[in-house]
Amino acid sequence: MGVAATAVAALVLALFAAPVAVGRTGATFDADAKMVTARGVAAADLRAPTAAIARVKAERQARAAAEKKIVAALVELGDTRDLEELNKQIADAKVSDESFGSDGSIELLLTLSTEDIPLKKHKTRKK
Repeated sequence: MGVAATAVAALVLALFAAPVAVGRTGATFDADAKMVTARGVAAADLRAPTAAIARVKAERQARAAAEKKIVAALVELGDTRDLEELNKQIADAKVSDESFGSDGSIELLLTLSTEDIPLKKHKTRKK
């Protein structure tokens, strides 16, 4: 195989191995890594006395927004457990990236392993 053909093959593999959006849930699913991720964002309470105090509430709100997206993605991916069990699973989600605004606002990326989650099998589309 030539250098150009190898580069094209690597590009095609990278495109198909990348995380994909899960419907309109706002979450992405990486089947190879067995991970669901979602971004949560929350503004700071401008009436809070300090940015540090505003950040506590904003972080809780951002995590709740990301958790909601992950639950929707799991349901979309075929997880048939009831909402109570899904919420217990979401407690295991880890913040894999976060950035803070100077006013106490926050943006975070929540990641959940799907290693032990019963998901339906996805068929590849035929053209």
